[in-house]
Amino acid sequence: MRRTSPVFLGLAAAVIACVHQVRPTVTPARVPAVAPPIQARALLLIAPSFEKYVSASSSGANQFRYHFGESATPALSDLVRSSFTKGETRYLPDAEVLQWLTGPADTTVADLLLVPAFEAAEAHQRLLDIQAVVRLRMSVRSLRGGSTLSWVTLGGTTRVVSSQGGLTGSALEGALQALSDSLAAHRRDLEAKAPAK
Repeated sequence: MRRTSPVFLGLAAAVIACVHQVRPTVTPARVPAVAPPIQARALLLIAPSFEKYVSASSSGANQFRYHFGESATPALSDLVRSSFTKGETRYLPDAEVLQWLTGPADTTVADLLLVPAFEAAEAHQRLLDIQAVVRLRMSVRSLRGGSTLSWVTLGGTTRVVSSQGGLTGSALEGALQALSDSLAAHRRDLEAKAPAK
């Protein structure tokens, strides 16, 4: 009787049970900027908790790690840069982002602070299909007007057959498209001037 080498068994187990690193594919053309641009200087604050956001799922012996933050950050930076008369991105530790949101208003830096966060971002295999859902929260502080806004946008995709990157990228694109629509819908609030004294 032939005996199977423990090394072979170990290699076979490693091949069978794989961890797949998935980077959602976002096509910039599918995330239209607000047009015409909003008349304001916007500063997008990206914290590590957003940029490094990863969710996980499994299907049989396969495990998937979805790097939503890594894909969302450049797409969101492009959206902000194109949707405002001036849009910049700054990378800060989470604690500093909170300080910017709650500290004294410095209108020499920007008119608006935008802080994104994932409420949820996941993909999972169901009985007959695969589903991906992204819920993105955007918090906005008007440094001139003193108001704060916050809204959640949703993107979702369900397919029978799909690449994991394409499926999750489509859901992320949906959430970013909805965010662009929300920015346009709130144009009047975002362009608001400082209250009269």
